[in-house]
Amino acid sequence: MDNASPTIEIAPAPWLSPSGWAWLIGLIGWCLLLFFHDLHGGAYFEPTDCWVAQTAREMQEQDHWLIPQFSGEQRYQKSPGAYWAVMLGSKLLGRPVDEIATRLPNALSATVMVFIIFVLTRRIAGERAAIFAGYCAASSAMLLYWSHRGASDLGLAALMTLSLASLWLATAGDRPRWQRNALWMVGYFSAGLAMLYKMPMPLVCVGLPAFIYVLARRQWSIFNSRWHLLGLALFLLPWLPWALAVLFSEPTALAKWRVEFLDRFTGDLPNVEGQRRLAFHFIYLLTAALFTLPYALSLPQALARVFRRDGLVQRDGMWFMFIWFVSLLIFFTASAGKEQRYLLPAMPPLFVLLGIELAHFFDPRRQNHPSRVRWACWAIWTLIPLGFIAGGIWGLPQRLSSEGGFIMGDILPPYIILAGLISVGCALAAWLFQRQQKNVSFIALVSTVWLGWLWGWSTLLPLLVSQAPMREFADLLVRQVPAEQRAQLRWIGSQDSRVIWYSNVRIPRIVDQMELLRRQGGQRSLQREIHLVAEEMITRLGSPEPILLVITREDYDRFMRDAPAELAKQNRTLPPTYIWFESTLGSRKRHLLVFSNQPPPNYNNTTSVPSTTSAPHPAD
Repeated sequence: MDNASPTIEIAPAPWLSPSGWAWLIGLIGWCLLLFFHDLHGGAYFEPTDCWVAQTAREMQEQDHWLIPQFSGEQRYQKSPGAYWAVMLGSKLLGRPVDEIATRLPNALSATVMVFIIFVLTRRIAGERAAIFAGYCAASSAMLLYWSHRGASDLGLAALMTLSLASLWLATAGDRPRWQRNALWMVGYFSAGLAMLYKMPMPLVCVGLPAFIYVLARRQWSIFNSRWHLLGLALFLLPWLPWALAVLFSEPTALAKWRVEFLDRFTGDLPNVEGQRRLAFHFIYLLTAALFTLPYALSLPQALARVFRRDGLVQRDGMWFMFIWFVSLLIFFTASAGKEQRYLLPAMPPLFVLLGIELAHFFDPRRQNHPSRVRWACWAIWTLIPLGFIAGGIWGLPQRLSSEGGFIMGDILPPYIILAGLISVGCALAAWLFQRQQKNVSFIALVSTVWLGWLWGWSTLLPLLVSQAPMREFADLLVRQVPAEQRAQLRWIGSQDSRVIWYSNVRIPRIVDQMELLRRQGGQRSLQREIHLVAEEMITRLGSPEPILLVITREDYDRFMRDAPAELAKQNRTLPPTYIWFESTLGSRKRHLLVFSNQPPPNYNNTTSVPSTTSAPHPAD
């Protein structure tokens, strides 16, 4: 990436230049360092991470590989590929399922994704743009953060990226027949692996961009090959046997899949009903900007470049990247169920387009308006430090109140150092840009992000994402519920996977999810579920058999308020209940507590009496 800025070729040479190889080897080396850095430390696991980690842990401990298991329940709604990847990593490392084994697949997926972005960009816009795209992706907030998550979404996105990249490369240019057929097979098989990893997302995330591209370019002739039949077989091979085995063993699984997949899209799933509001339709625009930091300001120009005539880029490839991103953006926006992680499969083409734009933006031959550059530099020199100051004044106290477990004096020193690193690094990059050292400016920006990440991950994120309330409750479970009584534990509602992971205490739901679905005739209704769970709670509490119920403080107060009144209409009373213990960190309504139909071991019946109201209450 020297100052000569070599001309971008439309049809790249078969091999990289010596300097291109050096940049690529350096890129992969930095990816291995950054994406595999301190996988055991940093931020504590979030709920989606724990679902993967704990399920893999239980499947491995029980040596049960077919049906995912979580907290003693069969988890039919998820295909097992992500859990198998964690278990395989655990086996290869010779260690139990832990943070390292859980994060390992995503660290590898992030590296693979950067390489694919490099290859795609080189094919479309040449070597220089590929270098910018690769280093842009490797220093993006998305890949630095998600490489250290345990959730299955990045692995899924990497497989779908490989599939779409292979399918497009098979059609791009004049390839020998054997290369084209081989790329098609890779595309089909990697889409099948993605189905095994997390079905049924690849049907849309691979099928929709591919179909729109063929339709827009009128390339129906590519289907005039019997190799597609073999490709279809390779697509079905990884996941269809598993899906059939599940259907034969559990007929209700089909209803579960319909609820989890179709109802999530339409908004009929109870836990996504609140995402119908207008504001949620813009969530992915903000997500795309967050994922591409610190390059988000170049997004409008990167997308606009698709519509400009440029003889130095392959127009067909630009349009495919645009179709890939926009089609998935529209699909996820139309879906009622929204999570930021769902957009991950749409991001690789955006990094390709960003790389092409950044290669132009940082081109030393490009003349900039001096006054605009000067104003931009002053904005960077002032706004970034002010942003960190604002975050310290307003953001950190809010995080402190929600997380708990640490004081402001713990978090300020690493935060100030991070703020200084980022502010000085960005100021240096802006100054170099102003001095026409544009390639060096880009290197300074990338290096700043990497240094900030290496520092922040190990020092700041363990506090910002401490999961202290859930770790506290997990510790209480282990210390205050004797091992011989843990089989009596049941969870009200859906488990918080963090408690299960950090305690490794298995707490099934009071009504198994598949049983709950059967009782509702395969149709989920939140109000019906609340009624069924409440009835089961009352039945268990009235039984002579001991029961320990885990519930949030908000749901407990609602139950103790509403249940007696409802039972009074039936000339029934709520059995006596006893609170055993309650967490103390974070928002009170989100505290978790354990209550029972039996007094706790330290209960003193001379000082308090059983009650069916929320206050006064034993041990409350």
